Amino acid sequence: MRKFFKYILKNKKDILITSALIVCFAGLLSYNIVSFEIVGRKVQERIKRHEILEAQQQEKLVARQVTRKFIELRSFIRNQDIKEIITFNEEYSGMKGKYISRINIMSEELENKVVNIDDIRSLVDTRIDAVEQFRDGVMSIDKIPEPLEDFYDLLLEFLNNDIFTWRETKSYYSGTYNGDDADIKGLHRKNSELYRQVEDMQQEIYSQYDLDSLL
Repeated sequence: MRKFFKYILKNKKDILITSALIVCFAGLLSYNIVSFEIVGRKVQERIKRHEILEAQQQEKLVARQVTRKFIELRSFIRNQDIKEIITFNEEYSGMKGKYISRINIMSEELENKVVNIDDIRSLVDTRIDAVEQFRDGVMSIDKIPEPLEDFYDLLLEFLNNDIFTWRETKSYYSGTYNGDDADIKGLHRKNSELYRQVEDMQQEIYSQYDLDSLL
């Protein structure tokens, strides 16, 4: 009987020890699982942060490439504009030079050689012919550079107004004008203002492209 109790006690002791070992093992296993999950989450977070940083770096790289391409394209377009403005100016400046020369000659004759109304009308005809030739020449230019499109439109507005103003002036000196002196002066003031606007716009555009030396 004593041996039986010893055997039972021994079995209980073994069971307790085994249970304790099982509990410790389960605890360690749970700890390892939890630790593994925590470490796994941290690893995943680090991977995500790395992916985000890598994506940001890639975006910055693409942005720099786009910026460089944009700068290159802008530089190319500017150089093309400069070439086209220079080509336009070679034609335009020759036409304008002839126009200005004829106007200066007419002005000198108006001051020194006019003796009657017929002389004035003749000089006005010369003035009208000069501006008509200038306008026709300007309209014959094949290509107008994009930066000069507004300038070109304003130039034609001035030239058409110049022709109209001097035709009205001839009508005034021919006795067929319906207005008075103030009206004629108003037409010439408007004409002078348009010419000033044309000159200012050309100066502004040429300065933007560092082409002031062409003026």
